[in-house]
Amino acid sequence: MPEKESTTGSGTEQKAKANGAKAIIAIIIAIAALSFVFSNVAPATLRFLFLEFTMPAWGWFLAVLAAGVVIGSLFPWFRPRKRG
Repeated sequence: MPEKESTTGSGTEQKAKANGAKAIIAIIIAIAALSFVFSNVAPATLRFLFLEFTMPAWGWFLAVLAAGVVIGSLFPWFRPRKRG
């Protein structure tokens, strides 16, 4: 009888390569985001209705990012559904 080849090793290798590629992309995006933030350190003023807030531009970027994370976690409409 011919021996069957084990495919568990190749599946694990493909997952490892995919995770490595995702990590590299995440690092590149993080470096680009950090360079963007640190190049925008001048004070920025936000006017909303009758209120006025002044803080460094990177603070506003961080606030918008935090708001996006919160909104994204509250409304998971576009996440792929788990099958199982």
